Amino acid sequence: MITIVEDIFGIATNPFTERAQVVRRYTISNSNHLAVRIIQLGATIQSITCMDAYHNMDDIVLGFDDIAGYEAHRSRRFGCMLGRVSDWVANGEFMMDRRKVRVTKNWNNKHQMDGGFIGFDRIIWDLHTILPDGITLCHQSEHEHEGYPGNLMVLLHFTMDDDNRFFMRIEARTDQTTPVNISNHCYFNLAGQKAGRKGILEHRLVIDANDTIETNDDNMPTGRFVSVSNTAYDMRVPAFIGDRLRQFENKPVSGFDVCYAIDKDFDASVLHFVGRFLHPESGRYMEIHSNQPGMRFETANKFPDDTRDEEPIMGKRCARYYQHSGFSIQLEKFPDTMNNLDFPTAFIMPSELYFNETIFRFGVQESWKCCATQEELDKIGADIVRYT
Repeated sequence: MITIVEDIFGIATNPFTERAQVVRRYTISNSNHLAVRIIQLGATIQSITCMDAYHNMDDIVLGFDDIAGYEAHRSRRFGCMLGRVSDWVANGEFMMDRRKVRVTKNWNNKHQMDGGFIGFDRIIWDLHTILPDGITLCHQSEHEHEGYPGNLMVLLHFTMDDDNRFFMRIEARTDQTTPVNISNHCYFNLAGQKAGRKGILEHRLVIDANDTIETNDDNMPTGRFVSVSNTAYDMRVPAFIGDRLRQFENKPVSGFDVCYAIDKDFDASVLHFVGRFLHPESGRYMEIHSNQPGMRFETANKFPDDTRDEEPIMGKRCARYYQHSGFSIQLEKFPDTMNNLDFPTAFIMPSELYFNETIFRFGVQESWKCCATQEELDKIGADIVRYT
């Protein structure tokens, strides 16, 4: 059985009206105690709580307890939606219908990143519908906002089932041809959002991708793919994040910050297995399926570095977020896809529906049972089978 509870999270300034506005939070939960909390500001996933192998509950998403936290760390985009076009638009321009379209440049006055100065992460989304199994939020992005042509109507469907699957479906329609590449940017730590770097290093991952997107010295895509074979990015067989992060020591980038090519051909009607993320100590895992061709994967490399005595980001329940305290995931079209003709197109026409679907499945790894005593097994009971 799915339940939806609404409460008030706080008050934020609407970036369009510049007036204070109430921000509501919606908690979607199931009979297995999986709960996802979404706030209207940025359509942000503020919390995901679930059980571990020992029936301990924990929050596995990094974030904040109030609006002030999200506003103070807006540039890190904790848990929010990104768009109209997430990731990069090189030089803030692209060709469309034989004309050059120029959009705003919010990155060093050179490129656009994640939709511009007022992207979807800053919007206070409207509630469209409360569904039997979740909610739908909506927003109309006006013609020429941040430089993009066309009025774009966006619906975000967040739903859940009793098989511990959390569905994120994004729909958009336009009245003019325009690019659309909407994604979510959550930081996860399956050991718990307070577990920090130690918890992240214990994670074991599988990412089902043969290639990554090649970038130049300015971090812009070149339009080519690079094989992951014989590199730290090869996660096609289970590997520990800790082992891979050690390969980045004394390198310009201190961890993962890469877009994996999950499906170079791209068929929006097909859901692909993206990856499996496991924290063996707690037994928690997360499996992801998506119809998107790319996944940007990053390991909080630019969070404060405790080895340099930098002040931490203070998160929920007084958690201290330092470098590598979480990993972020964006399911999306490839970065700067409008300027790379060999990439799947991001353009939609008025007759077309933009549809982005991602499914997160949460559970407990059963192999932990080999390490438990019979007394512990009896105490936990048979209902753990339902949760796995």
